[in-house]
Amino acid sequence: MTQPHAYVPPDLERGRAWGFAVNLYALRSKRNWGIGDFTDLRDFVDYAGTVGADIVGVNPLHALHYVEPEAASPYSPTSRYFRNPLYLDVEAVPEFASDHERAVALRARVRSDPFVAMLAGLRSSANVAYARVARAKYSALEECYAIFRELRGERMTEFRGYVARGGERLERFALYETLAQRFVRSDGGERGWLSWPSEYRDPASPAVADFAVRERRRIEYFKYLQWLTDAQLDVAARAAGALAIGLYLDVAVGVDRNSADVWFDPAGFVLDETVGAPPDPLGPRGQNWGLAPIDPAAMLRDGGAAFTELLARNMHHAGALRLDHVMALMRLFRIPCGEAPSRGRYVDYPFEELLALARAASVESRCLVVGEDLGSVPAGFRDRMTSEAIFSYRVLLFERAEDGGFIAPEYYPELALATATTHDAPTLVGWAIGHDIDTHANIGLTPSEHTELAHNARRVEVSRLFDALRGAGELDGDAFQRLHRLVDERKTGAGLFDDLVRAAYRFLARSPARLVLVQLDDALGEIDQVNLPGTDTEYPNWRRKNGIDIDRLAHESALATLVADVRRLVTERTHR
Repeated sequence: MTQPHAYVPPDLERGRAWGFAVNLYALRSKRNWGIGDFTDLRDFVDYAGTVGADIVGVNPLHALHYVEPEAASPYSPTSRYFRNPLYLDVEAVPEFASDHERAVALRARVRSDPFVAMLAGLRSSANVAYARVARAKYSALEECYAIFRELRGERMTEFRGYVARGGERLERFALYETLAQRFVRSDGGERGWLSWPSEYRDPASPAVADFAVRERRRIEYFKYLQWLTDAQLDVAARAAGALAIGLYLDVAVGVDRNSADVWFDPAGFVLDETVGAPPDPLGPRGQNWGLAPIDPAAMLRDGGAAFTELLARNMHHAGALRLDHVMALMRLFRIPCGEAPSRGRYVDYPFEELLALARAASVESRCLVVGEDLGSVPAGFRDRMTSEAIFSYRVLLFERAEDGGFIAPEYYPELALATATTHDAPTLVGWAIGHDIDTHANIGLTPSEHTELAHNARRVEVSRLFDALRGAGELDGDAFQRLHRLVDERKTGAGLFDDLVRAAYRFLARSPARLVLVQLDDALGEIDQVNLPGTDTEYPNWRRKNGIDIDRLAHESALATLVADVRRLVTERTHR
């Protein structure tokens, strides 16, 4: 029997819920190796539970390029079916803690003064040093794998079961990673299979088959890493089982052209085009994301098996799943390779069929689906999502009336996730003071003579937000005046904009939206945004860490006040 709509958790069928959105790599702790890891995620989930949260959302955890760790965008993965082993907590790997003599030596190395000093530097840095983190983690994980092969025993039996379940896709992914290491370029040239010798570009070629026979142990190493990531994410997900909804994971809209997923099935992708977006408020010049478009005809091959598998794998540990750029179910903006976004066009996709597959996967996995519907949204698309109980993704900074003002809370849709900002936009405080405008000017993206004009326009927008917050009763007169002075003077400093952050999230909590997410960056008053669209090396995208360690969150009075406000308002409106 066909389900009438996607799965909605009982707590959202009956009322509302709230929680946090975090970037896993940005989490700090006294024990991680310079990047947030799965143990940090579990610890953050524990913190969220103590303050009454129902859900914890994270950035996409997809596998990135093992041989190029500085290619850090979670939205440009090498595979959407597998996960990034940089998120592993090395010291939580059973082989690391074993009594094997190699494990004893590994622990001694990790606890040596030089290694401890190196880790201290990685932890204290403002940004994730991906290459250095990768060197430290992967050398230790290779040793863990060697210990694993020598110990064998029950864990080898469990591993073989995981490999059997992974099937051909896991085999080819691990084979791809091994080939990528074999053919990695030292000259900084193009990474990935498109630059390999021609006989290795076809996964079914005799050369690849011979390579797979010769490199079984290395191929097994990459399967081992995926087994570990699955196990450690499962620990965090089980902790999140104590929350009403649990983990909220994210699926990127596509993969890098030079990726494992494309190599696995090149006939399923269009290789002479890339995915992007036409000019819109998020990208006035249009955007080229450099992703390989999936061939619409291939999406329904074998009854849509690949798409169904993608959803199932990503829903496995999730209580909710975000589909990045959900409009891709209906159409994709495709740009000829080498051309500007202005030369792109929309291509239709089998919308109703993909929607039915998403609905079925949601029900099968008992997983809420949130569709990120920002940018150019086709007419009637959001209504269709609502009829399927796929939640809309509503961002305060973009929810405007025709006159440019901010819509009142009561006009937010009910089947929606509401939050203040998102990874491609400034943080709330950064937006209010125009920090993003200065950043664009400082790195040469906009002419300096335009900067003051942009600041003047931003002050008008900020004033409109303050008016909306005051009109909703969330800013009193004193706070309203003080915030205006801070914006006019472009003041920065710890706690100066706490009133704004609290007011913004109370505003959202008063809306009918059934799900409200507090961005941890906003709650901590971060100024630098996560990602600056249109930049690559000019800005440290996907690197900036949070300002404080996880274990200090419970002692932050401003954060405690904020979450208490949101929890109270969401609860009040649940029981009306």
